[in-house]
Amino acid sequence: MSLHPAATVRPLTVAPWTLTDSHYQPQHLLLQETLLSLANGYIGSRGTLEEGAPEGVASCEGTYLNGVFSSEPIHYGESAYGFARNNHKMLQVANAKVLKLQLDGETVSITAASSQQRTLDMQQGVLQRDMHWSSKSGKQLRITSRRFVSQANTHLMAIELTITALNFSGDITLTSQLDAAYPGFYKKDDPRVGEMSIADSLTLLSQQFQQQHGLMLHRAKGTDFLVAAATTHLLPAGATLIGQDQQQANTLTQQFSLSLQQNVAQSVHKLVIYCHSAGTDENTLSQQALTLLDAAKQQGFAALLTAHQNWWQQFWQQADVHISGDIALQQAIRFNLFSLAQSAGRNGSSNIGAKGLTGPGYDGHYFWDTEIYVVPVMSLTRPDIARQLLTQRYSQLDAARERAKQMSHNQGALYPWRTIGGEECSAYFPAGTAQYHINAAIAYAIRSYYLATNDWAFMQQMGAEMLIETARLWLQLGFFSASSGKFEIHMVTGPDEYSALVNNNFYTNAMVQLQLRFTLQILQQLQQENSPLLAQLGVTTSELQQWQQAADNMHLPFDDKLQVHPQDDSFLHRKPWDFANTPADKYPLLLHYHPLVIYRHQVLKQADVVLALMLLDDAIPTVQKQRDLAYYEPLTTHDSSLSSCIHSIMFAETGDTGRAHEFFGDSARMDLDNHHANTEFGVHIACMAGSWMSLVMGFAGVRSRPSGLYFKPQLPPQLPGLSFRLCYRGRVLQFSADSRQASYQLLSGEPLTLHHGAEAITLNQGDSISRVIGAST
Repeated sequence: MSLHPAATVRPLTVAPWTLTDSHYQPQHLLLQETLLSLANGYIGSRGTLEEGAPEGVASCEGTYLNGVFSSEPIHYGESAYGFARNNHKMLQVANAKVLKLQLDGETVSITAASSQQRTLDMQQGVLQRDMHWSSKSGKQLRITSRRFVSQANTHLMAIELTITALNFSGDITLTSQLDAAYPGFYKKDDPRVGEMSIADSLTLLSQQFQQQHGLMLHRAKGTDFLVAAATTHLLPAGATLIGQDQQQANTLTQQFSLSLQQNVAQSVHKLVIYCHSAGTDENTLSQQALTLLDAAKQQGFAALLTAHQNWWQQFWQQADVHISGDIALQQAIRFNLFSLAQSAGRNGSSNIGAKGLTGPGYDGHYFWDTEIYVVPVMSLTRPDIARQLLTQRYSQLDAARERAKQMSHNQGALYPWRTIGGEECSAYFPAGTAQYHINAAIAYAIRSYYLATNDWAFMQQMGAEMLIETARLWLQLGFFSASSGKFEIHMVTGPDEYSALVNNNFYTNAMVQLQLRFTLQILQQLQQENSPLLAQLGVTTSELQQWQQAADNMHLPFDDKLQVHPQDDSFLHRKPWDFANTPADKYPLLLHYHPLVIYRHQVLKQADVVLALMLLDDAIPTVQKQRDLAYYEPLTTHDSSLSSCIHSIMFAETGDTGRAHEFFGDSARMDLDNHHANTEFGVHIACMAGSWMSLVMGFAGVRSRPSGLYFKPQLPPQLPGLSFRLCYRGRVLQFSADSRQASYQLLSGEPLTLHHGAEAITLNQGDSISRVIGAST
């Protein structure tokens, strides 16, 4: 299949470290709001204008709290036993960005600006704005702003608004709001977008001013969550408060008068605190918010900003990736890493949504995106964050045990396909609950983290228990065939959501085999240590034998005639999709064809067998990977943003770096160029992680194996240079390569033996060693 065409219009300029909206483009405002979002793993805030969108221009306001959600019943026309009962929605909270200016009764608006520029500085995590505006009477203003969501203070967002009168002196009115009444957003007939409305998710408990602090308290509907939002202002000399209004429900309004002197800049700082609780009373939470606000006010904007900038400096020092020869791709990989760092939960009770904290897409749900795409990246760049993401899954293990019982399994745990609070939220079971491979994904993430960190304490405290309980599920679901003796798994859906409810999905069976073998290895180590964990969890010798038997006798479909792995038992018998006569405007297929039509055909939404080839690493010979890739890629629409990056890795691994680079470009700029025409409602987090994987696991050939760290670099001609750093088992390693050679430098940590192709190389701290690499294809 051909990939998505490059965008004909890029709404933001291309630069290595910045995203810039250089002039007002109303047709791209929704997209820019997503791309200019700010977050810190807890608070997410879309890049909306402080004064709000001009009348008639589509906008999607949103400020979100990660891990905090409302719950509502799912209404079915026809229900059945075991169906998901409730839907969770990432919580939208009060918008505190509202800052409006009036001069002589005339509202300052972007539509009347003579020049306008907004720039997201990814090095510092700051959204900056610079606008020149003239009133009808000819008075001229320069208005600049800086906005950040603090990486150093989980609960803080801060805004600096600076106003300069260019050709006059006089007063100007500033209106600041805390707004919990902004409109929701819904796009009909697009299941990827979701529906969010702050009015449907929050119940107002109180709103008030305490001196000049504004405070709102809400309860999330259908849950025990209480949410507080509080604001205060740091004002320039001569500014006065001229009014406060709390009469309108869900809106707190303050008005200030600022005295402007010609060519003298006046700055207002607005500080915002968000916090929540599921067990604290209203007074306690309110006091917590005000205490945090007072502490931030005492520090001041400059100190708060410096602490935030220092966090980003440390992040980039460890995680930055350098690409030579293509500024657009350099910008893209940094934007993708920036978005991952912003959106990933870091407190062990929140995860990372499919759209991060940038929009309402998929209601903010957590999917397998975390485990297959994000955790492997974080394990090698920010292992502390990877551990927290896995800790969040562990915190919901009891809910997964309960879900297994709901699905008629009397043992084990079944993690939900999509969730926030641990409850299954997928209302369409063929492409939701039936994706049992979520269990194998969580096991794979545990394995990835452990291989990268050697964190045995995590395995003892959390990892082993998750492995045991998810492994138990497979023996409940699968069975040993009476005719063949093979272990088979029926009526599941694999990663490819254009096939559903199939028997022996190759990906699922292969990943279960990998999980069972890894689980047995971990349990053997626990046995050697005489760990009490196995006895505590009731693990028996008989159970271990069953797991070993299932792994050794796993049914992995293979077609002798075509010499490929069938995606499932029936896939090769279906009618091929008529790609030649499918118009371009009928993609993605899911928006134009009934699921049953799609299910009847040989057509893929995304990598399935091909994904298994990548995750199974050296368990499958390269020649077999080439055959499977050649068969399945032409059948793949890449309607899922998770697909291109996996194909990039596999084309690189099998020697076709030209195709690999094509797929890398598609995934790297998926959001910046809006390839799937839905970035308006949030970025594609898994795709972003996948673009890093394309570079590191594809072109550098990195594999973290039980026997060590392996590299097999091979750069395409379009990528003349690549460098990045990895965290590996307490060490920091620098990798650099061009078309001729690769260099390895151990920056910190104990001596490390790595593998360059078939050669083992031992590095001491400070050592730098270069090796010749193979010619590009």
